[in-house]
Amino acid sequence: MSTMSAMQATARVTIAPRVRTTEPLKAKANVRSVKPQRGVITTAASNQTLVKVCGVTSAEDCQLAVDSGADFIGMILWPKSKRSVDLGIAKEIAQCAKAGNATPVAVFVDETAGEISNACKYLEIDHAQLHGDGARTALKDLPMSIKAIWVVSADADGNIVTALPGDEDALMKQRSDAMGANPVTAAVDWVKGPRRAVDYVLVDGVVAGSGETYDWNNLKAPKGISRKGWILAGGLDPENVHEAVGLCNPTVVDVASGVADDGGVKKDAEKVKAFITNAKKA
Repeated sequence: MSTMSAMQATARVTIAPRVRTTEPLKAKANVRSVKPQRGVITTAASNQTLVKVCGVTSAEDCQLAVDSGADFIGMILWPKSKRSVDLGIAKEIAQCAKAGNATPVAVFVDETAGEISNACKYLEIDHAQLHGDGARTALKDLPMSIKAIWVVSADADGNIVTALPGDEDALMKQRSDAMGANPVTAAVDWVKGPRRAVDYVLVDGVVAGSGETYDWNNLKAPKGISRKGWILAGGLDPENVHEAVGLCNPTVVDVASGVADDGGVKKDAEKVKAFITNAKKA
């Protein structure tokens, strides 16, 4: 991808050292509760569905989404999408999302691990959505600092037709080979082997971004194969999202075309507000 080629000369990022404090802890009775950051699941907040507004193409639309309560903001970097943005615009959106206490997510389709890593480094983000075969193949080579969202497709009947992330035979062999024969270093070598854990699994329709739904009643939620839960996408809009949440109980709901204006790209303010309100209501 042409935008990715520009990433080869990305500036080195300096990470400030962690500073320990020697200040004594306050008495338990004086400790005030802190509101959790949006996009971060805690025990207290885990019962409320989170919302990801995807296909955001401007900082203005990002601001609208975060002001309405969005937890994640998705930016499509694949140039063949009508909602794609270049790295310059994506950085503005990412900064807006973080300023609004939401998590920016870059969406990839056929990019290599190097292109995904370079883009995330430039954007100063740590969430990558792997939406196509090429991007999913890159998972094992991505640095652990990148939190992956693995995307699968469901057909009209709600059957998942894409391979879920797991320990396929080829990857298990790679890990076993990486361990070698030394029992002393085996545990370390296992961790250093090809990574498989993803933060979320996202279930979309076969034609992503089409606005078409599938049978939620028949959908088998992909639970227990990701760190933080799963994301429901595909044909969601302000009118049906509450029903979808009730039927499927996803961790996150994802919307793009369902909150777009008549042109299909720019977000509609009333639709965004209504979608997030209906997704989060009990």
